[in-house]
Amino acid sequence: MEDCTEYPLLTDNNIHVDDEDDVQGTLRIPMVVWHELGVEVAERFAFAGTSGNLITYLTDVLGEPTAKAAQNVNVWSGVATLLPLLGAIIADSYLGRFDAILISSIIYIMGLVMLTLSVSTLIPLKFQYWVFFFSLYLVAIGEGGHKPCVQTFGAEQFDESIPEEKKAKSSFFNWWYFGICSGTMVGMLVVFYIQENIGWMIGFGLPALAMVFALVVFWLGSRFYRSHVPKGSPFVRIVQVFVAAYRKRCLCVSKDGVPLYEEENPDDAGSASEGRRILAPTKQLKCLDKAAIKDKMDTSSDMKNDWRLYSVTQVEEVKLLIRLVPVWLSC
Repeated sequence: MEDCTEYPLLTDNNIHVDDEDDVQGTLRIPMVVWHELGVEVAERFAFAGTSGNLITYLTDVLGEPTAKAAQNVNVWSGVATLLPLLGAIIADSYLGRFDAILISSIIYIMGLVMLTLSVSTLIPLKFQYWVFFFSLYLVAIGEGGHKPCVQTFGAEQFDESIPEEKKAKSSFFNWWYFGICSGTMVGMLVVFYIQENIGWMIGFGLPALAMVFALVVFWLGSRFYRSHVPKGSPFVRIVQVFVAAYRKRCLCVSKDGVPLYEEENPDDAGSASEGRRILAPTKQLKCLDKAAIKDKMDTSSDMKNDWRLYSVTQVEEVKLLIRLVPVWLSC
């Protein structure tokens, strides 16, 4: 995907790595990345506190049979699990990750606020059931836009062309996983206790406050984020690689004198983003390498036809995606 910078890049004022730190192997993560970690901890706290005790509320308060309550929770959980696939497509193709996180956070907060109101006396009893489930699915929609974007957006803040940032990126993922686990654990311990011993309104209100905190923290770092403008659907580019390879199916990749096309500027390499290195051709799935063969028709044209010619880096990215299919199927 062709990317361009929408927000100011991190500067030396935001990123500082001492030589002593580098020698000792401890690298300082840019301050703006801690904003992303704080957002994720708060979101995990909110989601765990909202979702973990739903069956108890449905059976004890709304009076549903256990089997019906479990069915409703499982259906909602399945929707909340699948929506991030759609959210990722929309973010990558149209909104961009910054706007996707911002919009989904607002929807998330709306759902949690309505959920809090649905368990209060402000909503008539005959409407509480429908308002409750409508609010839950608003939360699922917010989760669908939030979950696939925050971690990737956090990783985008590191420029891999800078050695110090490339090393710090590994440390970021360690802290990220710690944040997910700690946010979930605290959410389950604290919110569950409040819901069962103090009240459901406060129990659902705390996750709402946590998401408001997450939105404020995310917005405070908006001046310093690296963000990239989306350039269309990634699925179209994947199809284009297959179509280009098929149109040149009669050509031989290993034939002498047949060059493989590569963008001179890495930033122009389609789905390659800033700081991402050019990928060398691999021996697997060599039939797709034909999409990178520059024949006479491509040479004679001033404009590159994306349905006939793709760079080696773009072809290799499609190969990487195909190699993930066995992992997805096994999961």
